[in-house]
Amino acid sequence: MLNLYRLKELTLFNFCYSLNSLKSLAFIIPYFLFWYLIFDNVILLAVEWLQSTQGLIFVSWISQDQELALRLFVDRSASLSIYLLVSITLTPLFILVAANNQYSSDMTRGAFRFLLMRATRAEIYLSRFIAVLLLVLICISTTSLWASIQAFLNEEDTLEAIALLGLQTYILVFVYSLPFIAFMSMVSSFARSGFGSLFLGMMIYIFLVILVFWIKSDFIHAIYLIPSGLKSILFDINPENILIAISALLAYTIFYFLCGWYIFKRRDI
Repeated sequence: MLNLYRLKELTLFNFCYSLNSLKSLAFIIPYFLFWYLIFDNVILLAVEWLQSTQGLIFVSWISQDQELALRLFVDRSASLSIYLLVSITLTPLFILVAANNQYSSDMTRGAFRFLLMRATRAEIYLSRFIAVLLLVLICISTTSLWASIQAFLNEEDTLEAIALLGLQTYILVFVYSLPFIAFMSMVSSFARSGFGSLFLGMMIYIFLVILVFWIKSDFIHAIYLIPSGLKSILFDINPENILIAISALLAYTIFYFLCGWYIFKRRDI
């Protein structure tokens, strides 16, 4: 049974400790450096080009949907649309780095044996997951706000429209990251080191991507074996599709989380 006080204390400790750890800095520094370069050097040029005739034709050809290109870069804030496209595309890579070593190293060192004297396995497992969740939440909140400010300074739409689209974008990017955090929780539950967890996570996900592309011609719904199969729905930002996408992403998250918990509670820690 979960003790909420112990869960809170463990979560705060893990979160504060992660801010000073090398494994988190290996995610935080590249993440913000990447977005600084995007917002400072790329996004203005990209907005101008994507709103041009050539840019719209290119996006229509890539997405096979001319209306989608118009909605993203003409009817809505182009800066926030670019932020959404880049975030959704690179989320798997960033999250695999951010969440790769939730349990592996401590299980190998036997550190959890000392925690088990004062906390349960469920509290340890859940607190580590929530701590990573908070770290990712703060990072995505910062960059989403950054993108919204950029859109407002460029006068791409009214303040109300930018605020609403910025909130929608933030929710979609954050919810899209949840399955990948849970996926790495599962991988970290059986990997024996932080590097091993990162390597296994990448290899398993690459294998799933290759498998999807291999069998999707025979089984069209195979694309939904991985969360990335929902990208086309997320890019659309249609109110009806948002609820469908969020529900599906939460289902992926619950599945990976429970698989990880099943492995973790049976491992000798």
